[in-house]
Amino acid sequence: MAVSPPDVRAAVAESGALGATVRQIAERLGVGAAAVDLGLQGLARAGEVVRMGRGLWILRDYDHLELRDDFTEPAAYADRFEREERTPLGRYHGPITFRSNDGLPFHRWWPYVQGYSAEFVATLLRSARIGPGSTVLDPFAGSGTSLVEARRLGARAIGYELLAPAVLAARVKTDPDLDPDEFAREAGRLLRAARRAPLAPMPFLRETRRQFSRPALIQLRQIRSVLPPEGAGSVADALRLAFASTLVPVSRLRRSPCLGYDPVARDRPLPFVRYAQVVRTMVEDLTARTRSVDRWGPPAEVHSGDSRRIDLPPNSVDLAITSPPYVNGLDYVMNYKLDLAWLGYVDSYAELSALRTAEVACDNLPREATRDFLATDEAPDPWLREILPRIRENVARKGTYRRDDMHGIVHRYFRDLAEVLRGVLAALRPGGRFVLVVGDSLLAGTYVPGDLLTARIGRRLGFRIESVDVARGRRSGQRRQFALRESIVTLSRPAGRIP
Repeated sequence: MAVSPPDVRAAVAESGALGATVRQIAERLGVGAAAVDLGLQGLARAGEVVRMGRGLWILRDYDHLELRDDFTEPAAYADRFEREERTPLGRYHGPITFRSNDGLPFHRWWPYVQGYSAEFVATLLRSARIGPGSTVLDPFAGSGTSLVEARRLGARAIGYELLAPAVLAARVKTDPDLDPDEFAREAGRLLRAARRAPLAPMPFLRETRRQFSRPALIQLRQIRSVLPPEGAGSVADALRLAFASTLVPVSRLRRSPCLGYDPVARDRPLPFVRYAQVVRTMVEDLTARTRSVDRWGPPAEVHSGDSRRIDLPPNSVDLAITSPPYVNGLDYVMNYKLDLAWLGYVDSYAELSALRTAEVACDNLPREATRDFLATDEAPDPWLREILPRIRENVARKGTYRRDDMHGIVHRYFRDLAEVLRGVLAALRPGGRFVLVVGDSLLAGTYVPGDLLTARIGRRLGFRIESVDVARGRRSGQRRQFALRESIVTLSRPAGRIP
């Protein structure tokens, strides 16, 4: 059935800033996708519609959101933040992303690509004069970048983390009792046993056979069959971490930073070869550490727990540093599902979903987890009481959107973050700082200044805002031309009683 260009244009217009796919437009008009595609191509040649990322089409009027009267752009929020908080945005010059950790001892053992650079952490710790007698807290410890660098300077290091493979990595990297010679011997025994071992059951993940070649899958199952259980000691934990570090490099996947299929066909090492390579790297770093380990701080305390439930003595922390999940950011459970499943931390999709619900909110959160956050009048900051209704209205206008509760996800995210801020504030000593690396977002056609909101919520809880420094630029996933940023938010606990 034919469809007129004005009808196609009207259907695109109904979706507003969020845009619509060919299929969504076809369903709205009750016609075939081919007819819609033909109409869109004609409108695109006439300059009336534009294609965004993920196959979405929008009117040309929505191509540059910052030019629209109904859109509040980043600069407007920055100006408002300076007026209301008397704090202009500054600049940070230096490496901050995890990619610079790829070749560094200990940090290279398990690629937690969402972290920040060891150099950034080390610079921050030294500027805060962290050393023996100091206590450093990371409430989203990830794979332990902050904990390693704090211990290296002689400090006590405490971390909280819910993602079990990351907890494993942090504990192994900060374990002072891990002997390189014993680890090398046990790794050799494990590989010899694996070559003769029967095949362990495959994990429950539906795409396992697609994710690995047949030879790789056989060797992974053999290693899995002789892998020691969780909690069997320092060497056993290291053997398990080496297995986790083997999974993606021998698969057809990549993390860049989200887990997905690699579009480029590559020669991949087989698991026995890769496992031996990982062990050699770990042994090399451990051997080098023996020459300076007496200057390192006490064993790190890595809590497998919820950062919204920090349970530390009041006035016990000198510096907290972290990079929380970004609002509508990566789904950490999905990104590390191979590690979770192959190491036996989860045994079903239901358990993956439960773990996702327990973490700070992301846009793959089960719907029942947003039920209590759909009202916006109790949001933890007045700006959110303006932003959340805009998200809700944009989604309603589009009519078909992957989440009609997106505003509830954003609301819960900042409520979750407020609980983390409250717990850190109670643990800090007067004058202690909380440094957060935070990004902003573009969600459902609405700009969300995550860094500024984090600072404002912290101030309302009792922190003092010291600075917000932009560290680097980023891009929106759907609108590549829309500039986002990543900032370093520095808060401090004032002297006196916490309100």
